[in-house]
This record gives sequence, C-alpha cells and structure tokens, in this order.
Amino acid sequence: MKDLLELVVREGAEELRLEVGRPAVVVLRGEPRAIDVPPITSENAAELFRSIASEEQLEELRKCGEIHFVYVFQNSARFGVAAAIQQDDFNLKIRNLGR
Repeated sequence: MKDLLELVVREGAEELRLEVGRPAVVVLRGEPRAIDVPPITSENAAELFRSIASEEQLEELRKCGEIHFVYVFQNSARFGVAAAIQQDDFNLKIRNLGR
C-alpha cells in the first residue's frame, strides 16, 4: 500500500481504486488510468486494507459491510478511505484529500 499511496502523492492523483478482479486504478485529472499490475485478488485487497485500518475499523467493515475514514500517510498526506464488502467482492477507494 505504501508504494501505491506514494504514487498517488507523487502524481497528484485524485483517487486510487482497488477492485477485485481488476488492476489498480489511479484517477488523474478526472481520467481513470490502470496501473500496470496484475488484477487485484480478494486476498490482495484485504491485505492492503489491513495495512491502513485499525482493528476497530476492520471490525466495523465486517459488521456493516462498509466503512469510511480518514487515513494520514507519512504524517502529511491525508486520504479519505471508503471500503465495501459485498459477498466476495472487496472494493476500496482512497481519495487524495491533500491535492
């Protein structure tokens, strides 16, 4: 996740999208652009989410099926995180709040 968030900050991207079955996507100037990586698996998405979420946030996601929170990266960049689980699908959108 660190590398993905660094890419978002470096490129000034508006958003990072992680969706099971698709490559990671960054949104630059309103245009979604796939990152040259293999499609995200359920395990990848869950692992990436766990790397930025607290135990309480993980529990809320399990109970409610979705969660929204602010994540501070490297003490400076702020991201709005929206995660949702529906059946076996895991979607994660991370909006760059510092642009």
